[in-house]
Amino acid sequence: MYHPAGNFSEWLRAMRRSLAGGLGMDVACGDCVGCCTSSYFIKIRPDESRALAAIDPGHLTESSARDGTRLMGYRDNGHCPMFGAGGCSIYPDRPQTCRTYDCRVFTAAGMPAGNAEKWMINERVAAWQFEFPTEHDRRERDAVRAAANFLRQHPVRFPGGNVPSRPSEIAVLAVKTYEVFMNPIDEEAIGPALIEAARAFDSAAIAG
Repeated sequence: MYHPAGNFSEWLRAMRRSLAGGLGMDVACGDCVGCCTSSYFIKIRPDESRALAAIDPGHLTESSARDGTRLMGYRDNGHCPMFGAGGCSIYPDRPQTCRTYDCRVFTAAGMPAGNAEKWMINERVAAWQFEFPTEHDRRERDAVRAAANFLRQHPVRFPGGNVPSRPSEIAVLAVKTYEVFMNPIDEEAIGPALIEAARAFDSAAIAG
């Protein structure tokens, strides 16, 4: 069963705005609760006062980032501790990580969300179907996938860079840096160009 994912370029613009600190993504989840039940650690930044106030401190641990970011783990069954029979118990105050989570990013990047514990998300990822009303939509999709493939296959090509290993981080980084692949580029220049594109995106997000 296919699920409409929308026009690719429109989705890509919305996703980039969301990653830059804008509003969360509007995802037609339906009855899918994969992101709440698939053994995810949730980052909560120190300025997310509403989320921090809504979550029992016992569910939080310090992250390795040493910038005040906390991590909320998951129960033995892989469920978020804030997830119950009625869904998310803190939905209006949920962390920014949850607001920006959109499993269509894996479909865009042409990769699964993870291994067996992510089976529910992987099923939805396989079912999403983007539309490509223009050739530009298709070129942008191809560029996102090229970025994701390069990040996975050539981690040694990043001088001074830090290539993430988690599928979600790779897919997000591909969305941030896809423009590197919109035009021909020498293969040796790709690594530095991706690092610079990621830094520029994050700097603009902080400044904006």
